[in-house]
Amino acid sequence: MELLVAKNLDEYSTIINNLKSTEQSLWYRGMSSASYLLEPSLFREKSVIGLEYSGREINGRYYRKSEAIMKSDLAAIDSFIEQYSQFYPEKTKNYNLVDYLYIMQHYDIPTRLLDFSKDELIALYFAVANLKKDKVLDCDEEIEDYFEKDGDSDLGASVHIIDPIYTNENTNIFVNLKDQILNIDNIDIDVLSNIDLPLCIETDNQDSRIISQKGVFLLFGRAYKPYEYYDIFNRKTVKIFIPNSCRSLIKQELKETLKISHRSVFPDIKGISMEIIEQIEDKYKKDCFSVFGK
Repeated sequence: MELLVAKNLDEYSTIINNLKSTEQSLWYRGMSSASYLLEPSLFREKSVIGLEYSGREINGRYYRKSEAIMKSDLAAIDSFIEQYSQFYPEKTKNYNLVDYLYIMQHYDIPTRLLDFSKDELIALYFAVANLKKDKVLDCDEEIEDYFEKDGDSDLGASVHIIDPIYTNENTNIFVNLKDQILNIDNIDIDVLSNIDLPLCIETDNQDSRIISQKGVFLLFGRAYKPYEYYDIFNRKTVKIFIPNSCRSLIKQELKETLKISHRSVFPDIKGISMEIIEQIEDKYKKDCFSVFGK
């Protein structure tokens, strides 16, 4: 994995432009902490128990079976499709697999999907949107000294960049999947049972968030491993570290210069609510400063 650092929008843009000059297609994912892995919500169970015989082994750690990732697996997708269709029979007539997975994510049900964007600025927004109030690393410090392996750190956010065509060429799932990204709209759910490695997919879904966020997805299979676990994928993965102390400035640059904000990324009531909450918090901070001077 290649590790780079961006302290402002110009540095970030320079990195992206250099990458684009050598790659035909790139996908981006912004995360609020550089310690997070590229893994879907289904794989993020953290209730570890100590004894080997007490739980299920996943990536060298042991989990309670009732709390482990199997709590929402392929059978849960079938169940959700059946029950959701009963509530919205007309609405779901033309729905496909990725539609349901996306809806499940919307309602906070863990799935095998991991969101990416075709737009590097949307990914940057997700990296800096929620500002950290602690564990701040000054932009003038030697940032590299604070990294753990592969740039893992809670002192900053990150944007991960992958090559979707390269990823699919190395999944060896579909014989004819060379030089293409799979559109999963017409694929039966049973296909999931034959997927082991992560697969880059896209959809024709016209959901307003997918359109605004230029959303694409990494679909994980039966192997419960984060994307970084595979050396073959790490060879073409880039991780851009953004110090916490630089996030506020970048967020401001995105909003004022490029008009990328909560409202543009979430073109629905969530975007409105996020902006109202932020306005309330900003007013509180200003009031506190005027009274206490800090």
